[in-house]
Amino acid sequence: MLDLHAQLDYLRDVQRTFGSGSSRLDMLEVFSTILTFVAPVVMVMAFWYYRRTLGFAILRFFSRLLAGRSQTIVENYLVSKGVMLDIYLYSGGVVGRLLCNARISAVMGGRMQLELVSTRPTTLKLKNTRVVCFCKPFAYSGRKINSFITLIGHARKRGSVIKDMTLLTPIRYRFIIRRRHDRKKIAIEGAVRVKAWDVRKRKSFWLVKPDLQTVNNPAHYGDKMRLSVENISAGGIRLLIINPKGQLPPIAVGNQLVLRVSVWNPQTRKFTYFLVIGTIRSRFKGGGGSLGMGIQFTAEGEQGGGGFMWKSVQGEIASLAEFLERVQ
Repeated sequence: MLDLHAQLDYLRDVQRTFGSGSSRLDMLEVFSTILTFVAPVVMVMAFWYYRRTLGFAILRFFSRLLAGRSQTIVENYLVSKGVMLDIYLYSGGVVGRLLCNARISAVMGGRMQLELVSTRPTTLKLKNTRVVCFCKPFAYSGRKINSFITLIGHARKRGSVIKDMTLLTPIRYRFIIRRRHDRKKIAIEGAVRVKAWDVRKRKSFWLVKPDLQTVNNPAHYGDKMRLSVENISAGGIRLLIINPKGQLPPIAVGNQLVLRVSVWNPQTRKFTYFLVIGTIRSRFKGGGGSLGMGIQFTAEGEQGGGGFMWKSVQGEIASLAEFLERVQ
């Protein structure tokens, strides 16, 4: 009997405790306990996720305090002169692929409104993406400037095509050497031979005649159009189009060419060739009315599957670097 009475007393106590439900005070204590542990974790995660954006904003704030006047002068120059920008993805100190070519139409409220000239399709989410912008070098206050690194503040796309873009004003404007490899000047014409095709022919270029090419005996070609090689490195090549005329492949900055580059090996007395895709990074006027192109190698071709497969490269063509090192 005693056990039964004890059990009944216990059940009555439980019923009294939960009969009126949990008090509001108890629920507040539970939520406050949860927030005490969860809120710091959420804040740390948010800070880590937006660390680059927050760091950029803080550094830019202090930079504007210290050098706001000089930065405003540079920005006014970029807007008033309509300076063309080549805008590339930038990650880990490595210049990525070209996003677009644009001019700055206005600077206000810490943002640069862009007038897009040409764009490249992309599926990336661009907001807060880090980019590097290159322009033609100019001098200000005794120093050269040709670039700045910043974040994309706003981007509007239709499908994969960029329709509108705004950049945040950068922390500083600076000079970055775009070419990281010493190029070997070609003393003897013919030591490096090049055939070039429009990149749209990359799946069947070997079946058709090159759009541009060097020749073995330039003196025999008179005023006919041809290519000439000025210098070469493992990262790129500098070409001249001699006597440009007729139908040319697209050779604006940012366009690409399939290149078959053959380099003379004095040790074996044979040519060794390399197949690459080159992106045109600069255009200039050469002597005698020629057109010059500074080209960066961005992909290497490997034969397979009845054609060629293209492998993206960062910085240089490793096999070409080794070859040039041996023949120097």
